[in-house]
Amino acid sequence: MEKDFSLVKFLERIVLLEEKFCFFLYESKKIKKSDFKDLNYLQELLINEILSELIPITDSMEIFVKNFNINQNKEIEILVLIFKLIKKFYIRFNIKQISKIGVYFDPEIHEAIGMFPSSENKKGIIKDILQNGYVRNNVLIRPALVVIYN
Repeated sequence: MEKDFSLVKFLERIVLLEEKFCFFLYESKKIKKSDFKDLNYLQELLINEILSELIPITDSMEIFVKNFNINQNKEIEILVLIFKLIKKFYIRFNIKQISKIGVYFDPEIHEAIGMFPSSENKKGIIKDILQNGYVRNNVLIRPALVVIYN
């Protein structure tokens, strides 16, 4: 019963975000052409607000999908479907995940929270990502939390 309650709450949160976005699109059609600058600003604010809600959900879902068998039951199938819809949203609004292991540490997009001893040729290379980062239109939303070879 508790799983149903959690899934219902999660779905309600997704529906609320969708309603906010649809309301914004409806209201944006009323704005005069001279107000496009304001519209773009409002659109960026709304997308950033939605992202601040979606990114933690995405983090939780990625952990969930990695740790459970997808064919386990219907609830998991629903969560995977929702996860795919969120990923489509990211693609539509040019949101990219920072999640590559084995690349050089970049302080512009990564935040080092740990170091791992290694040979000289791996120094400065990302060993593990503890939390994915996100970039939208080449603007950092959240840095990736990483462990690097030292």
